[in-house]
Amino acid sequence: MLEILKNIKQLNLTTLFRLAKFERQMIYLFALIAIIVANLIVSPFALRLDLSQGQAYTLSSSTRKILKDLDDVVNIKFFASSDLPTRILPLKNEVTDLLNEYKKTGGKNIQLKILDPKKDTKAQDEAKEIGVPELQFSQLEKDKYAVTSSYLGISLSYGNKKELLPQVTDVDSLEYNLTAAIYKMTRKELVKIGILGYENVFDPQQDQLSTFKKILQQQFNLEFVNVSSKSATAKIDPSIKTIMIFDTNQKEYDEQETNAIKDYVNNGGKAIFFVDGVWVSEDLTTQEAKHNLFSLLKNFGFTLEKNLILSTTSELVSFGSQQVSFLAPYPFWVKSSNFNAKTSHFSNIQVLTYPWVSSLSLEKKSGGEVKELVKTSKESWQQKDDFTLNPQTILEPSSQDLREFIITAESATSKKRSIVVVSSSRFVLERYLSGGSNNSEFVLNIVNNLASGGALAGIRQRAVAFYPLPDLPENQKDIFKYLDILFLPLLFAAFGGWRLLKRR
Repeated sequence: MLEILKNIKQLNLTTLFRLAKFERQMIYLFALIAIIVANLIVSPFALRLDLSQGQAYTLSSSTRKILKDLDDVVNIKFFASSDLPTRILPLKNEVTDLLNEYKKTGGKNIQLKILDPKKDTKAQDEAKEIGVPELQFSQLEKDKYAVTSSYLGISLSYGNKKELLPQVTDVDSLEYNLTAAIYKMTRKELVKIGILGYENVFDPQQDQLSTFKKILQQQFNLEFVNVSSKSATAKIDPSIKTIMIFDTNQKEYDEQETNAIKDYVNNGGKAIFFVDGVWVSEDLTTQEAKHNLFSLLKNFGFTLEKNLILSTTSELVSFGSQQVSFLAPYPFWVKSSNFNAKTSHFSNIQVLTYPWVSSLSLEKKSGGEVKELVKTSKESWQQKDDFTLNPQTILEPSSQDLREFIITAESATSKKRSIVVVSSSRFVLERYLSGGSNNSEFVLNIVNNLASGGALAGIRQRAVAFYPLPDLPENQKDIFKYLDILFLPLLFAAFGGWRLLKRR
């Protein structure tokens, strides 16, 4: 027996089966088999690594918390046609990936179905019944334009509550829309917030807050407040968790209104002010701001300066007439990324735009804390008393005039009251919302933190942002340019020289 075991131990299978000439191929074969087996073992665990900027392809912590706290089943149905145009297919895949992340995080409390109304008549009838529209897509096929109609919508249900996302054509904001719909359905009672200064307008063409209202109403009950001397109500309802006060460039707040705001805040209320230090009309003329809120803000620790801030970091604005127009950087529309990173208001916020903004000075009040939230860049200056708003006649500032200015600040006290001041009345108005800025998301973060404990704060856009290089002096630009041109050739030359020296 020992002799047999000894012979088996000495047995060489490679020699026995004459596999020596296939030794390299066998190594490759076994390596390939090992990789396949490793993938089969690991795939059930769905391991993934998100290296995108800001974790753009990972569910936000707010979404994960809401999904894990579900106490009943949320049914999600994704109606997507199989005959979508080729250019839309990547969008469908991204939506499917996101919904699968919801299902994975929510576990048994998220039921997901992907339906094709073009192949399933029951799914088509259901889509029509709940209001998912057929979208028209045009594409170029065989040198001809073809128009197709397809479905691309999502319905959600929780108990007897239902929500609908009829057109899933913007994947960037889809996570927020989905989570907001789930949050709204699962809340027993929505938090109430108020708007003071504007009246509720039902015509979107005339409503300056149309887009902003739609965002707010996804998770809050929105109420328009009137406590003027012409109203029978002299107090702000304490059930309103946060109120937003707007300077409309027309409204002058009377004594009853300012007293109502003061009483509301002093009793633990939370308020966000959108106010100007100087009124700017559409024809680029200025006049003194008459909103009557200067003394009220000063009582809370804010001095709203009667100036206008300019910055080299500014928004592109269209000037001219309908016949002739041009885009140019307008220093009075200040862009800023100079944030106070210590607060959660700036989660997923990259840049803010302030049309015609004034500066703030802060004064600490007893029992409270006043802190800056947003400042301009260091390449900013001010105009005061004498204003030149025409973009073609704005004078260049001297170097000693350039500095940072505070343009958004917050005051909080031990009584749980909180006040945020944004020194631009047009900050979230429909006409002034810039596609590249995060103004609405920023205000939504603030309202969410103040009114509902940050339930939806920080849900990021599902897109990878591109960040431009910072402004550099001309001499430094030349250094980087020639380094880019010469670095790689020099690197290869150095490597080749090292190889030659090594051979010798």
